[in-house]
Amino acid sequence: MTIKDIELIKEMLKMQAKLDEAIMKEYGLYTIDEEKLSFAILDEVGELTHELKGNWCYWKKTQPPVDGEKVLGELVDIWHFVLSWQNNFNGGEEGLLTDDEIMEKVDDNRWSIEEYGKGIVIKLADLSYSPLWKVEPLIAITEYLGFAIEQVYQAYCDKNKVNYQRLESGY
Repeated sequence: MTIKDIELIKEMLKMQAKLDEAIMKEYGLYTIDEEKLSFAILDEVGELTHELKGNWCYWKKTQPPVDGEKVLGELVDIWHFVLSWQNNFNGGEEGLLTDDEIMEKVDDNRWSIEEYGKGIVIKLADLSYSPLWKVEPLIAITEYLGFAIEQVYQAYCDKNKVNYQRLESGY
């Protein structure tokens, strides 16, 4: 985790705010419902865990191996909704901790993932209902899964374009 990574996250927050604005305009919404957003995060966590199934499904001999590109795709979908939550319910960029505090909180989250037998499961589950912190645990999850924030940023930008295309086509 570097200052550059935090800057990329701030850029994604801005991009997500614009996307949310376009979505709300398209669907005549004035606010985003926090419970619905929590469901969206939970749903994407489920899709991510499905893509990770080759790592944890010990009882199925025919389970295909984990596909890193698919995992990154699902992880980015979680990023979209967590960024939306940060923008709408935790003050956006201004609601973020200081750079040093973010790095410290990410280190704490990464430590708890690595030290506890169910750490990744707990952190993933927490994303849908934690009332205060979602970005920092998601950074730690991202790093734990072996992805750099720069990779997430690039995949986020690519998916952001797809999301605008979906809006235009009536997805």
